[in-house]
Amino acid sequence: MINDTVCKRTSSDHISGKPICKKARPNVKLEDLPQDLLCTIVSKLPPKEVSRASVFSSHWRYICDICCFKLCFSGTAGYTRDTFERKEYLQYMQKFIDNVNTFVQKYNGKMVEEFSVKFEFDTQLLDHLNNWVNFAVSSRAKSIAVYLRPINKRRTDVDRYVFPFHLLDSESNISHLQSIQLSFVSFRLPSEFRGFPSLRKLDLEFVHISIEDLEVLLSNCCNLGWLSLVRSYLNGELKLNHLLSHLRHLTVVCCKVTRIELQVMNLVTFVYCGPIVPIVINQHSKLENAHRDFFKATFHDAVSALLNGIPSIQNLTFQTTPPPLEEQSLLNNKCKFSHLRCLQLLMGILPEDTYMLPHVLVSVLRAAPFIEKLDIHFAAGGHLCFANNGTLGKKHLQPSEYSYLKSMHMTGYKGARGQLEFLLHIVENSPVLEVLTVETTQRIYEDVYAKLICKQKACSERAALDAGSCLRGKLSPKVKLCVM
Repeated sequence: MINDTVCKRTSSDHISGKPICKKARPNVKLEDLPQDLLCTIVSKLPPKEVSRASVFSSHWRYICDICCFKLCFSGTAGYTRDTFERKEYLQYMQKFIDNVNTFVQKYNGKMVEEFSVKFEFDTQLLDHLNNWVNFAVSSRAKSIAVYLRPINKRRTDVDRYVFPFHLLDSESNISHLQSIQLSFVSFRLPSEFRGFPSLRKLDLEFVHISIEDLEVLLSNCCNLGWLSLVRSYLNGELKLNHLLSHLRHLTVVCCKVTRIELQVMNLVTFVYCGPIVPIVINQHSKLENAHRDFFKATFHDAVSALLNGIPSIQNLTFQTTPPPLEEQSLLNNKCKFSHLRCLQLLMGILPEDTYMLPHVLVSVLRAAPFIEKLDIHFAAGGHLCFANNGTLGKKHLQPSEYSYLKSMHMTGYKGARGQLEFLLHIVENSPVLEVLTVETTQRIYEDVYAKLICKQKACSERAALDAGSCLRGKLSPKVKLCVM
């Protein structure tokens, strides 16, 4: 492509007698771009726009024919079985099927980068789903996603779509496959399953799969980097002796596992939601981020499980529901979060337990001597405003120096005595503190407590004023205080 330069004379040119050279804007056409860039542009267009582009010119028709496409179909625009009569629902479903089949026929034989379908599962979809998966596999799609939902959300024991894994069990069909995302399906692996050598992402939600099949599946995905298991009830140990050397992200949520034991060297993020279970990750893992939400566990037991399971974590988000806090201390625990730098606590709390807050939180901080950033988000399971229960006072808190703490952020502050005592303790024992933010707004469980929050608005305003007046007298001039 030539970058033309033209010389133009203006009225001032005649005075000076010197021409002024200016660069004119070159005549650039979209089809002049490199072919790989054009393919990238086309692959990001919706199917209808691709069809329009293909009739624009013969050159664009050629580009559209050789490019890889992303075909994503969703029937989730608020239309569910519950909102339709049976006849209307069948008409709506048939329209969705016809739409998908039209594009499948049109793009048959072409390269498809991504194929995704999202709809409620009905037995009338069975043959069509099998045909669509077969189309995606034969088109050498890099990503296949089948997001299904039960027709009746209150019943989860109904039949699921049996995913045709046998279609994927051939070397020519799976060599390009990098991502599989399945929801509300069940499957059994073929007897001679060969694995997915190129698979990078596996996302299973509400999937029926045996623990044995899952272990076989994971053992044959040597390049897997992202694994998510959500509400896929395993009812057993998730244990894998095979090394997952490329796994960097792991999510296990509500899967009824009794133990998690994995050989991972490069795991960066681990998300777990469920009851306390033994979790064993090899000690040399490079784990940086963890999000833990334990069900029906005391705060002491939950923190102890973290100390014993992943003491090398660097960034931790820890969520608890509001069971009663206990007076047990973590100070005698020999394990320490020696690598922890950022801690985020999402705490549900009852008004009668607020007097224990300083004691519990201080014990956690003493187990994390190198912490630099602390975020605490409270949710009140009752009227927390200016709660003043119990007998434990500030004098029971032994002085501790948090030599590395630079930033603290608290939300859900309601002026409870335990909250204020802990804030004062932090201010008086954090010599390098730079930023302290206190918000009365509640960040977690907002939907559950929406009405309660509205009733406590006046209380929150008073709590903010009281906190500001108490803290300003204790803070160093170097600390930036923000009370909202």
